[in-house]
Amino acid sequence: MIQVTETLAVPDAELEWSYARSGGPGGQNVNKVASKAVLRWAMAASVAVPPGVKERLRAAHPSRVTTEGDVLVTSEKYRDQERNRQDCEEKLAAMLR
Repeated sequence: MIQVTETLAVPDAELEWSYARSGGPGGQNVNKVASKAVLRWAMAASVAVPPGVKERLRAAHPSRVTTEGDVLVTSEKYRDQERNRQDCEEKLAAMLR
């Protein structure tokens, strides 16, 4: 679960994760390890987030929202999956705040 505020949280059941190879330099593991994290959140179907918050997110970040109403957040800042996954969660929480 991503805790956004004291009263707002996005449950794990609404999140879909995938991983891909990161671009750019990375040493010996660059072509073997899928460290880039991609978070897809089905915002349109979410019951955990009020409609006003959804509309504000859609207006503030239109390039991250698909036509189906999903929000895509990616991170390839770090060399390991877990830290990139945490970075995606932090980005989504910041967007919702």
